[in-house]
Amino acid sequence: MIKRFTLQSWQKVLIGMLLGIVTGLLFGSEISSLEYLGIFFLNMIKMVTVPLIFFTIIYGITSVEHYSGLGRISAKAIIIFLCTALVAACIGLVVSSVIKPGAGDNQNRILKIISESEKPDIHSTSVYNTDSIIDFLVNIVPSNVFDAATKGNILQIIVFGFFCGVILNKNRTQCEGLIKLIHQVAQMLFSMIESIMKFAPIGVFGYMASLVAVDGIGIMLTMSKLIITIVLGCIVQYLFFGLVLLVLGGVSPMPFYKKIFDIQLLAFSTSSSKAVLVPMMNKCEKELGISKEGSRFILPLSAALNMDGGAIYQVSCVIFFSQIYGLSFDFHEYVIIVLMSTIASIGGAGIPSGVLLFLGMVLHSVGMPMDGVLIVATIDRILDMFTTAINVTGDIFATLMVEISEKRLNRKIYNSK
Repeated sequence: MIKRFTLQSWQKVLIGMLLGIVTGLLFGSEISSLEYLGIFFLNMIKMVTVPLIFFTIIYGITSVEHYSGLGRISAKAIIIFLCTALVAACIGLVVSSVIKPGAGDNQNRILKIISESEKPDIHSTSVYNTDSIIDFLVNIVPSNVFDAATKGNILQIIVFGFFCGVILNKNRTQCEGLIKLIHQVAQMLFSMIESIMKFAPIGVFGYMASLVAVDGIGIMLTMSKLIITIVLGCIVQYLFFGLVLLVLGGVSPMPFYKKIFDIQLLAFSTSSSKAVLVPMMNKCEKELGISKEGSRFILPLSAALNMDGGAIYQVSCVIFFSQIYGLSFDFHEYVIIVLMSTIASIGGAGIPSGVLLFLGMVLHSVGMPMDGVLIVATIDRILDMFTTAINVTGDIFATLMVEISEKRLNRKIYNSK
């Protein structure tokens, strides 16, 4: 009997991406309108992002009725997010300082491209009006939760969702019906994401075909050193996760690397950590030995707050533009760059091009001009693929570390083949 061969979801998406590149090269600007296939797919992801994060946070908290130490676990998770983001920012700083992506023959060409571009009106959004860490921390508490939902302010949605979940958990007896309804809504949203992901190969095909058709490979060659810098930084961060699991976690990193490979490829292809949230949960619970309570509480939180790849991306871009303009920084300015990139990475939207929303804030924090945001946008899709894969790896890493510290990791399942 012949065994039927079935492509996995990440394989379909990867094929769609490769076909998009070939189509763009063959047909050129004639098929640039295929971009709308990608936009349609991304809009579907955005459509469910806010409710998915809100309800899964509450779902995670209210699923842990007998999961002691919720406050302790939350604190551990957030500390891990901050530490890994700081390490990522430092890696980006070191790698970009060594490779010097903004120096050399391409410097004048990039300056010409920037000078011919229209300067973005970055002060039109509240993100760039927040110049201090204190303001940033104050602003994560929403004064109007409906406004936060409308604007897609993920950090504010997280805070409100966490607060709702804690209150509901505290009053479980009186709120049992509401908790059950929220769980049903969360399950509905999980099913919606799975349905949306069936369209991913078509969406990725259209987006990649349009990108290659319009920009060709010229802009990629011009910006190749920046691409190499960020990719190399992501590789170092990837190895860092394994080292910490071995040294501090006391487990072999090989099952971690091997079992999440398909999740990484799916994240790489879609450039969306939210799109792979449900597959991540299933992977963690069934193959990595992570408890259901830990997976469904920490992963949604991590998917919205833990953006290590974004930290590498932003620091590398700041150093890149400083080299383009021939600027140098003092030690305290490097500290500001690292801290602001860490904060910006925590606020990353987790959807394609989300890092660009915060790049201007980081550039502004050290007095850099904003013109460069547009030139980075031309290669953002490529960079977003690599950084999203690292973001997702960091999400699972953080969940693993919390489970290990709580002695809840099923090591038999984790080490199984």
